[in-house]
Amino acid sequence: MIITKNMRSNIMIPVLKPLLPVTRDIVPYLERIDENRYYSNQGPLVRLFEERLATHFSIHPDKLVTSANGTLALTQLLNASEVKKGSYCVMPSWTFVATPASVINAGLIPFFIDVGLNDWAIHPEDVRSLMRSHDVGAVIVVSPFGANIDVDAWEKFYVDTGVPVIIDAAAGFDSQSVLRKSRPVSLPTMVSLHATKVFGIGEGAVVLSNNEFFSKKIRMHGNFGFHGSREAILTGTNTKLNEYMGAVGLAALDNWEQIRREWQDLSNVFAEFVQTCPQLSFAPRFNQGWVSSYGIINFRNQKDRDRVRESLKDHHIDTIAWWGKGCHTQAAYQTYPQQSLPHTESLSSTTLGLPFWRGLQRKDYETIFGIISTTLEKDI
Repeated sequence: MIITKNMRSNIMIPVLKPLLPVTRDIVPYLERIDENRYYSNQGPLVRLFEERLATHFSIHPDKLVTSANGTLALTQLLNASEVKKGSYCVMPSWTFVATPASVINAGLIPFFIDVGLNDWAIHPEDVRSLMRSHDVGAVIVVSPFGANIDVDAWEKFYVDTGVPVIIDAAAGFDSQSVLRKSRPVSLPTMVSLHATKVFGIGEGAVVLSNNEFFSKKIRMHGNFGFHGSREAILTGTNTKLNEYMGAVGLAALDNWEQIRREWQDLSNVFAEFVQTCPQLSFAPRFNQGWVSSYGIINFRNQKDRDRVRESLKDHHIDTIAWWGKGCHTQAAYQTYPQQSLPHTESLSSTTLGLPFWRGLQRKDYETIFGIISTTLEKDI
């Protein structure tokens, strides 16, 4: 359905309202672009942006590569991992459709498996079982809405099997930073810089690895296969971040402490109200030392979820089922192999994304959760 301007005007509280750096904060960097007359191809602002991102993620700058967006970044990672074309890439169905899209673009076949009901993530033992009967070339483990996965277990899986494991931490800008301050991570990881994330530049992504040579291959795959010359050493594509996105990113990093504080304040208020409703629970590890840009609640059953969604809609409050019913139900992916997915189907029927963005006030959540509580208390 196409959302028209008039339909949007009926929404009192939208489900998201991204906020990127304002013009005055970006202008000094735009002036540097004018002075440099350097607009793309790993320009000085992008190089500086990567250096500062490396500090944020506690890794060496040579182990970090920016990319035009998260979908292309995942494809770069798969290509750099030299996964056999036509083999299966195991992943959750409980993810955004960018994940299987990146796999198909890399010449692999998505294979959907179920997630745990408590952590919303896939588990190594399920992949090991699948490998007994299927040609598994790679695994993409999704950090659900930014929550960190069991890195120890997946690192062991990679050591034991040799099957490349990639972490899709699209929403993990803050959680990955917190994790990497406490321990190194050996698995290559993609973090999105999309406008909807806690740290957004509009469109973009960053790829983290523990190996400088591997990062060099990732960069080559995003730069036509070039490395230090105009000879294509491998078949690549163009995923380079331009200087204007670098300018937005640098302006955002200048204000990251304030941005993070605002997300944390929002998370605290959201958590406070969720805890007043015994019928509700959080997404995994929400507000446990890291910030997310998703305010997701889980209901006890689909009937309650649907009733609340309709009540909020009646009051012109927007909601969203962020991952729909799972990728395996999307028209483009219905024919790809899948295991039984009872947990995915359960989560898709009981979770709901509420309004969650910087600028929302306590009074807004008083309204939202007042409607939720009243709806859940009604006898039907």
